[in-house]
Amino acid sequence: MLESFFFSDEFFWTLLRAVSIVCITILVTFIFRKLWRKFGKDTIHHKFAKNTISVLMWGAGILFALSRFDTFSSFAAALIAGSGIAALIIGLAAQESFGNAFNGMFISMFKPFEVGDRIHLINADVTGFVEDITIRHTVIRTFTNSRIIIPNSTINRELIENSNYFNPRASNFIDVVITYDSDVAKACEVIAKVIGEHSEFVDTRTDEQVADNAPKVPVFVRALGLYGVELRASMWTATVGVNFRACSDVRRELVAAFLKEGIRIASSKFIDPLIRQ
Repeated sequence: MLESFFFSDEFFWTLLRAVSIVCITILVTFIFRKLWRKFGKDTIHHKFAKNTISVLMWGAGILFALSRFDTFSSFAAALIAGSGIAALIIGLAAQESFGNAFNGMFISMFKPFEVGDRIHLINADVTGFVEDITIRHTVIRTFTNSRIIIPNSTINRELIENSNYFNPRASNFIDVVITYDSDVAKACEVIAKVIGEHSEFVDTRTDEQVADNAPKVPVFVRALGLYGVELRASMWTATVGVNFRACSDVRRELVAAFLKEGIRIASSKFIDPLIRQ
């Protein structure tokens, strides 16, 4: 009887209807994602919503296709009506998946980070840029252009350092050690000039500080070290993405500027004769 059903016209048309439903689901999902990419925003809320709706569309299409078969309908009815144990097993198996989905929803609602933000997961010691969030996981692109896939339930328990949260501006220290026989005041002047004139530098002074003629780039003597006078200034940029390159430019320019002004960068060879004396 079962064999006669599989080779019957009824089974053929049922299979054809199910395949048609799956094909329509694929087409509708493809069009939906295409339109979303065109008109949607590249934010974590929109990314999560797009991926969630896509999963729901796929799930609904597959269930609708399977429901065309009487055997599946009978099995589903028996499962729903009869066995609480089976429902419990399925619930336990899906617990982690539901946890990731709910945690993804919370991340989307409260937005501890956005797509494109550079974040550091402190416990996992992972640093990178948020690239995508799905109903199950968050994708982080590292500086080596690899992708780290982290379940949403894991990332929601993490301590997150977000370099772009609230204010995207970023700062890094420019530390220089000059010899004791160098002109400290001149070195501070050169550092302030090189940093302040860099095209990526952002002036963080308030209007009151500007009115009070506060220095555009404060340079501090942070320590009188073993090898020389340790100077420090901050290089501020509009975003963290350009900060590393801007700091590199400044350090390279400082080497040339110090040579021109006769300021020596300290090293052990300059201090060893003093120690021997």
